[in-house]
Amino acid sequence: MMDRVEQAAVAERHIVIDAEHFPVRFWGPVLALGVVVLAHIVGMALAKRALEPSVSPLCVVLPADVLVFIAGGALIEHLLRRVWPSRRSATLSQEALVITDARRSPVRVTRIEWDRTVNVKAWRFPVRRRTRVPKGWYCMALHLLQDEEEAIFYTFMPPQEAENTIGYRYFIRLRPRRETQSNTDLSAVAEQRRLLKLEDQRWNDGAEIAREDFHALLHVLRQRVPDWG
Repeated sequence: MMDRVEQAAVAERHIVIDAEHFPVRFWGPVLALGVVVLAHIVGMALAKRALEPSVSPLCVVLPADVLVFIAGGALIEHLLRRVWPSRRSATLSQEALVITDARRSPVRVTRIEWDRTVNVKAWRFPVRRRTRVPKGWYCMALHLLQDEEEAIFYTFMPPQEAENTIGYRYFIRLRPRRETQSNTDLSAVAEQRRLLKLEDQRWNDGAEIAREDFHALLHVLRQRVPDWG
């Protein structure tokens, strides 16, 4: 997998940010439920005509409802991602990382150039509750700072993939706040507090990207940022 990532990282790479942004996550299930209701009504009408009176139409229609919800939800989400992209994107190359944020007016463009000093902070933590991300997967996050320009990118990946990724040893484990408060190591406490502030930034306005794009970004960091990877 890494060979493909490395080859892709050589050329300019377009990165989609927040592919599953809030409107997609909200309207996907809503529209899928609407499709299920419509399919249920049609299915019940057809089943009553086709089945014997002694057979309940629900025996056929309810399992079909589940399949329609799963398949229809996946299709609707795929279509929504295409027709309703988020208003942020990035371009990764060997020269720079350029982030375009069209949520603001005027459009904000952040440019981080690899031939200048880049301060990198990385952290990780396991997902403790199953939502759209499987429980036990890692959230892997990067904070990039160059002068006044900064950006936070993150993704989710299974533990084995995370532990084998480039620069894993630099991803500091983010500990629960209560654990930090009881720690007597002042240096560790200060570091965790800095990470907790960055985590708040990630939560509020971090840029979620696909795992493949995150690997490509790490590959460029290893090539262009000293002492990384």
